[in-house]
Amino acid sequence: MKRISIFLTAILLGMEIPASAQRPEVGTSTAVWSDIPAVEELQQARTDGVQWVEVAVNQCYRGVPEEEQYPRMKQMKERLDSAGMPVWSVHLPFSRTLDISVSDDSLRAENVAFQAKMIRWSCELYAPQRLVLHPSSEPIADSLREQRLENAIASIRTLKVVADECGVELCIENLPRTCLGNTPEELVRIVDAVPGVGICFDTNHYVQGSISHFIKVAGRRIRTVHISDYDFVNECHWLPYEGEIDWGAFLRAMNETAGYDGVLMHEVRKQRRDGSRTTTRDIVAGVERMCEDYNKLN
Repeated sequence: MKRISIFLTAILLGMEIPASAQRPEVGTSTAVWSDIPAVEELQQARTDGVQWVEVAVNQCYRGVPEEEQYPRMKQMKERLDSAGMPVWSVHLPFSRTLDISVSDDSLRAENVAFQAKMIRWSCELYAPQRLVLHPSSEPIADSLREQRLENAIASIRTLKVVADECGVELCIENLPRTCLGNTPEELVRIVDAVPGVGICFDTNHYVQGSISHFIKVAGRRIRTVHISDYDFVNECHWLPYEGEIDWGAFLRAMNETAGYDGVLMHEVRKQRRDGSRTTTRDIVAGVERMCEDYNKLN
């Protein structure tokens, strides 16, 4: 009764109630499955409580002959539709050579043209709300970093025009090690150079500081996320609570500092840290635990 009384008093006085009870919407990358997921796997994910997916286009691109890429993407679309699974985001393909920041202008133009095609195909097939793009590959020498940053910005500017034509929001992902965007300050420099571009915050990829610092710097530029845990040394892509991240504090910072109200999109390994198979129920259970930890902070 006391808790109800406090709640009603707060409403009457126009006070803000701390966010706590509602579970954020849950998503998973299709990369949690070894191949293009079967309809039955997607249906099980929905039963477990997964509400959205991110299409990992690399499942239709890496090692796939060019003439088979679109048919595989279409097959993904057909299975998603059959399972009634909506697409929150598409992770555009990436590799060591598919780099939009390379110094070779002709190669960079080829890579940008390829990503533009992938954006158009992705929007035609999946109608996502977000597109996730890597700003570079690696390694990048310190002596070349400034030029590579400028190259990436120019490429993103071109690709944003394509994304705008498709009516979808382009988000640039933070990356580890020597990749571009390995600090929030550098990533903010990249996205702020192309107005309207957002950030995909990968919780595994920032190893030079704290997650709270990243969220503080990036703030409301964060428009989608990749959720996974790690050891604060290098990316691990473990399930939440298998590493060192304080997930209750993460949710609070995302809510109060970033104002994030999108999907908690998971990008986790196919196997758990103990070697067992990752399930979509594991993913949903982790979010439920996050919410419990967040509520304890309020």
